[in-house]
Amino acid sequence: MTSSKFRLIYRTILIIFTLTYGIMAYPDGWSRFAILVAIIAIFMTIEDTMMKKANKQQRIIFVIVFALAFFVTFYYSFLA
Repeated sequence: MTSSKFRLIYRTILIIFTLTYGIMAYPDGWSRFAILVAIIAIFMTIEDTMMKKANKQQRIIFVIVFALAFFVTFYYSFLA
């Protein structure tokens, strides 16, 4: 098993676990943290698989979208 395949499997399991936990315990504060972790893991997985073929402009757009999604999710999880 290659390291990239291992990372993909690990992140997929992390996403499933955190989304399941986050949805099951939604009103609690830890569920919001789990949703934040799931968002980060989803973006890391997309980045790992798609950024190998992306050009410079697509990478910049991806970083901007990730930053916006992270800060919006962080704001919703901890400050709202």
